[in-house]
Amino acid sequence: TNHKKKNKTYNKYSEAYGDYTGHLVHLKDHQVLAIRRGVNEKALKMAFDIDSEKMERFLSYKLRQESLSTGGYILPKSLVQRPDLLKDAIHDAWTRLLRRRGTTRLWSEKCQEGQDRACQVFGDNLRRALLAPPYSIPPRPVLALDPGFAAGIKCAILDVDGGVQKLDTVKFVGNEQRKQAGVEQLEKLLRQTQKVVQQQQLGQQLNVTIALGNGHGSQECRELIQQASTNANIPIDIQLFNEAGASVWSVTEAAQLEFPNEPPAAIAAISIGRRLQNPLFELVKVPPRSLGLGMYQHDLSEKELDEQLDAVSIDAVATVGVVVNSCSLEILQKVPGLSSSLAQKILKARPLRQRSDLLEVSGLGPKTFENCAGFVRVADGPEELDDTLIHPESYDLARWLLKNFSWKLNEGKASNLPARNDWKTVWNDPVEKAAAKFQVSPDRVLAVMENLVDSMSKEDPRLKNTNIGELDSGQPHGSSLLTGMVESCKPLAGELSDMSRMEAAVDAGPIRGVVGTVRNVADFGAFIDIGTENDGLLHISKLGPNLQLSNILIGQQIGIDILSVSNGRISLGLHGCNLQPSSSRTSNSQSLAKVSKKKGEDRARGGKRSFSTVASGTRKKQKTSRNRR
Repeated sequence: TNHKKKNKTYNKYSEAYGDYTGHLVHLKDHQVLAIRRGVNEKALKMAFDIDSEKMERFLSYKLRQESLSTGGYILPKSLVQRPDLLKDAIHDAWTRLLRRRGTTRLWSEKCQEGQDRACQVFGDNLRRALLAPPYSIPPRPVLALDPGFAAGIKCAILDVDGGVQKLDTVKFVGNEQRKQAGVEQLEKLLRQTQKVVQQQQLGQQLNVTIALGNGHGSQECRELIQQASTNANIPIDIQLFNEAGASVWSVTEAAQLEFPNEPPAAIAAISIGRRLQNPLFELVKVPPRSLGLGMYQHDLSEKELDEQLDAVSIDAVATVGVVVNSCSLEILQKVPGLSSSLAQKILKARPLRQRSDLLEVSGLGPKTFENCAGFVRVADGPEELDDTLIHPESYDLARWLLKNFSWKLNEGKASNLPARNDWKTVWNDPVEKAAAKFQVSPDRVLAVMENLVDSMSKEDPRLKNTNIGELDSGQPHGSSLLTGMVESCKPLAGELSDMSRMEAAVDAGPIRGVVGTVRNVADFGAFIDIGTENDGLLHISKLGPNLQLSNILIGQQIGIDILSVSNGRISLGLHGCNLQPSSSRTSNSQSLAKVSKKKGEDRARGGKRSFSTVASGTRKKQKTSRNRR
């Protein structure tokens, strides 16, 4: 009910900031945004503690000083000679006008700083999410599950390209007979997925990859698919994936155009599976406010979020590149230099045989071609360099390098290569020779060499953004993004997914060695999905001595300890550090910004008392010492 929702909001903000005091200039951006949201949702009331007497003396001093330096233009000489009148005028101006305007302006500036930081955090997290490597290279078929209860589990079998092979709904709520029927239905889906794996993986017996949404009912869905796996004797690899925004995108016009005959619930399951196969190509479709990335991003304007999404996605697409004959409209229009209308014209002109065919598209001239050609790849064409990130204007240089080093693009990774940081030293002579021959800088030659080596090894550029190291082709990369001794950790036990049971268990001591998945990163810590209704917070103070917040990736698996549970809020610590629950926070009584619970009475305004917006019905505040800004 609305009443419960209101109480939940009240508890969330009143617990953290209900008796909080802090100097305004020392408030961190996330604290400012949290206080502002609590005030807007009427869970908190805020007051500013200012020494009015001191401020009035300061104003009197400044007016006298300015009047003397300007020859009396600010204050008439007669008024300067009447300090009693001047004091009354300053007191009236301060209590009636300046105090409210000054605090409002200071708070607005602080909120704007916090909002700018929130926008930056959203961009950083979005970049992490978009440049997260695919779960497997080359991609593998996926059985995507969108959990649910009354509506059932929406299932989608996807091939290696994300194409839909089968859609189904598994309903299991009810008696034991219905649950068993649901398990049998999942067994059939596992067998069908395994057939797709065998067909598209050259007959190799690989585990069936499960992309499981992290929404309500994911724990029950996990238990059902594990039981089906045991019954069918088919090994599975379950990847819990963030489904934020999937249902929002499923009802958009773009989704209906791509899947005109499918219901939104089935489209959401497809989106979950495709996010596991290729996060970049799927996440750019979702409205930015629904991605669940960032810090108080719901308080940002749609325009700010769209601008960040556009800028970050264009940068991500430029890093990875797109295969023009198979990519979607949403990803193609993010290519630098291409507009939405040009992207639609390119889709109509497909298939393209080579990059130069882009010049035949109406409205795409030489300048636009120069801007976009290096990011658009054409596979299996007459020009093998069209399937690289090398710009056409560097083709002659690339051919010379291939010949000079006896490299061939289609013969796999070159052997006996020095470390990339040493290329400029080890290969100084050929680099300088190429730079002089083609009249380019040595850095340009090294960049082309790097693209050639990456193209030969078929290495995804997104792997460079992680500390994955060398991986065998076809192995899941997500399993290497490990932190917090995750190898010794296990998923949260099913019975502990209920918040009340977890809280009771944690009261006896921390629950250690749980596998979680990073969903969001903010200035104060990372939000970890551990299979419960609410994500847990791994606070920056609980990261241990070796892990830095900047090194945490969206979608990364991490080993954690559950330290405490209170009012639906889960506090986590990095596993292996033997961390303990934090003691209750103490308030700093000397402050400018003061947030209190909604209990007490309004403080009187005027005179020497501070400006206050405390609601009626709240407790009287004790007089505190006043810090000044």
